[in-house]
Amino acid sequence: FDVIKGSVPEYMSDYDVKLSLMIDGVESKSFPTRDSGKVFLRAECDKGATGVWDYEHWAPLVLNTTETRTKCKYQFVSKYFDSTLNGADPVLSERLIPVIIDNNGEVKKADLGSEWYNYQEKTWANAVILEDESVVYQNNEVIPESNIESYFVWIPRYRYKIFNEGNYEGLTSVEKKEQMIEIEFENKDKVVSNGNRVGEWLTHPAFTSFNTNGMWVGKFETGYQGAKSTQEAEINGAYSSKVVIKPNVYSWRKIQVSHAFIASYDYQRDLDSHMMKNTEWGAVAYLSHSAYGSQTSVRFNNNSSHLTGYASNSEPSCGYTATNEECNKYESTNLGVDGAYTMNYNNNRSVVASTTGNYSGVYDMSGGSWEIVMGVMVDQNGKPASGRNDKFHSNFIGALLYTQDGEDIHKLNWSGSDGGILFPEEKYYDRYGYAEDDEHYNRRVLGDATGEMGPFANVTYGTQTRRIGSWYQDDSWFVVTWAPWFARGASYDRGLDAGVFAFYQTYGHISTNVSFRIVLSF
Repeated sequence: FDVIKGSVPEYMSDYDVKLSLMIDGVESKSFPTRDSGKVFLRAECDKGATGVWDYEHWAPLVLNTTETRTKCKYQFVSKYFDSTLNGADPVLSERLIPVIIDNNGEVKKADLGSEWYNYQEKTWANAVILEDESVVYQNNEVIPESNIESYFVWIPRYRYKIFNEGNYEGLTSVEKKEQMIEIEFENKDKVVSNGNRVGEWLTHPAFTSFNTNGMWVGKFETGYQGAKSTQEAEINGAYSSKVVIKPNVYSWRKIQVSHAFIASYDYQRDLDSHMMKNTEWGAVAYLSHSAYGSQTSVRFNNNSSHLTGYASNSEPSCGYTATNEECNKYESTNLGVDGAYTMNYNNNRSVVASTTGNYSGVYDMSGGSWEIVMGVMVDQNGKPASGRNDKFHSNFIGALLYTQDGEDIHKLNWSGSDGGILFPEEKYYDRYGYAEDDEHYNRRVLGDATGEMGPFANVTYGTQTRRIGSWYQDDSWFVVTWAPWFARGASYDRGLDAGVFAFYQTYGHISTNVSFRIVLSF
């Protein structure tokens, strides 16, 4: 072998590209390290070249060089931190582009050295994944909607003061229980709080299960890429390449839980993407009703075409009655078009449907479609159930808990030989205790925004029986043998029943009125 000994100079050869470096306005001879707290601001190159920063390899990258002796000046600045978050600031990757959303809905690339989120001011951090990731945007440059594949919102790690233990074993009557939820942000290095009684602090389980400083939550219900009608978004398949999370698209529905989970899991594996859990829904709900969120009943999405990001023009005055009447109006529109009773995301009055009351929050958590979450009841042996019976199930391997429903006796279990798949790791779903009635709310998991929203009662509108909780009279149906899966938020036609704190029992099967949401935890 020929062995060649050489050396690499401080900068590239003058005959190729020469780099100079500024950190916080001061010349430097070495690039900051990945954990230095410094962030790339910009690169200015001559002769038509473009300087970018390769976050994966933490190194400079000069593109479009056509001439020798090209010069580039790289500038770094101290990273912006929100002191309110106590170290639970957003965690980014090269695929997640930090953005600011203006009051007209316009998206701009955020300058990481300047304030781009402020939770004290109820401005939550947002980031996007691009359709074409080869396009490089400069700080404060507009990112066109056509090149955005998905929006995400940062939910920082926090602990909350328990306000209700949720130990309800039956129905009574509802009370007006809404209150501001006390929250303290914390980073993952802080000792976990393990309270379980009113007045004690509990680190929210949505963060401890992944041991992260927070999570990126899909800003909207998951849509189906390329769907041009409500029906085209009704697809039962685990097609991760079809995921789109943005406003004014058709919500992806008519999909079994197992397929929704796989599509979510495979979507961004390096970012630990997964289908939202019940406790993760609860984490967003509690943050929305803290000093850092809207602290209101988030306006519901009443667009019957299942279009994402829409908001009802006014609050409904009645719950679900199975008819489209004045006290609960809903309607269908075309993509991005206002109706008489519903308005699209780009109409800035739609921010009432956000968890913050502005464009920085999470949408579609009230109305739109029911969102099935990874929260399931266990069977009598403590194993997660598949579903109701062999017609209505999740396609996960497990017990079928309701074997007689006016028809023949069905199978007792859904197995691999039936085409079923195994449940994922336990961190990807929440378990709930077995019960043959749906009134034992004490099976709740603290932080999931179910039992803690009690007490609970049945009420009747005309011929419709409603089960409501004490927070905004939202739907409150707990999981049970005949419907062992949780769905959240309610659908476009539920009126008063819809809300961030609404929860419902479902089979885990294909339904035209059920969608799902994606979370990133890395």
